[in-house]
Amino acid sequence: MMADADAAAAFAVLGQKWNGIILHTLATRPARLGELRQALGSISTKMLADRLRELVGADLVTQAQLPLGSATYTLAPTVGPAARPGADPLPVQAPQHLAPPPPRRLEIPMSQRALPEATFARTVLGSGPGLALAHGAGSSIDNTYGPILQGLAAHHTVVGVDYPGSGDTPRSTTPLRLDDLADQLVAAAVAEGLETFAAAGYSLGGLVAMRAAARHPERVSALVLTATLPYHDNRLALATPIWAKLAETDRELLSKFLVMMAMGADALEYLSEEQLQQALEITAANIADGTPEHAELAGRADVRDDLPHIKAPTLVISTTQDWFTSTRLHRQIADTIPGAQLVEIPTGHLPMVERPEEWQKLITDFLAKHSA
Repeated sequence: MMADADAAAAFAVLGQKWNGIILHTLATRPARLGELRQALGSISTKMLADRLRELVGADLVTQAQLPLGSATYTLAPTVGPAARPGADPLPVQAPQHLAPPPPRRLEIPMSQRALPEATFARTVLGSGPGLALAHGAGSSIDNTYGPILQGLAAHHTVVGVDYPGSGDTPRSTTPLRLDDLADQLVAAAVAEGLETFAAAGYSLGGLVAMRAAARHPERVSALVLTATLPYHDNRLALATPIWAKLAETDRELLSKFLVMMAMGADALEYLSEEQLQQALEITAANIADGTPEHAELAGRADVRDDLPHIKAPTLVISTTQDWFTSTRLHRQIADTIPGAQLVEIPTGHLPMVERPEEWQKLITDFLAKHSA
């Protein structure tokens, strides 16, 4: 039997709303945070994470880290039979309208590959079929999709994640992994209640979306890939070290490099001297802190082996005046993903700046035929 102080502490934890139900649910089998949230229904992700921390701290639940960075939670061996399958649920302060669920096995998640806890900052808008957004290197969801976000959210539940060093996601202290970005994109969509969803990726985000479709085919129902690439060609291999170095040392010079490389020849020549200066200032102000890591990843990521195995209907949007990612690379993606369609848009690397309405229409028209 526990000492009085230990017993008092344990029952203080058990008296917290949801904790008894969580223990009773874990008694059926170990589970990850996302699995528990699905099983419990109305609990929020933040509330569940807080309660799990309390239970781990009280030695009622154990937490084990998995290879991909996610955690699995298990009922501690010291927990008595009251929480075991077949027993009555432990006492909890649950809402009166919500009775504790009977003992049952957790549903097996749709994807066969384990998902990490969704930790990246995310944007969630709209309603309807799911659409997960992956942004470009050195950018964020707002800066990549800002001009078309509301248009996309008019008919979709949009979930976009900001990579480390973008938006409110802390910068990484280690090199980024494409698998991690892809898993975080999927985990964020699942955390928002989307079982299946389309994925749209721009530039580096296209690599993220393709890897997500390859790793989680049961989740990704359609792909839209814009101004992206299957691997770094020689042009990008030369450009990315310059990009990364200038991001650390000279953002004013980097803005000139980016505007020169990213804008199409027609749009760039159309700018007046004043407009060009404004473009440079805006670009410099919006360079993400994590740009060095993003550029480094763009310079080594390779999804060529994934392409033949992608089953989702795919639209490749080729930006025909693009200096960062060439039309040759766009065509290689479309030729290798089974059944992929290719359409062209006469812009540089920035369709959201040069032709946002046309870009949005290409995306939404395709998704209307392939909604999750």
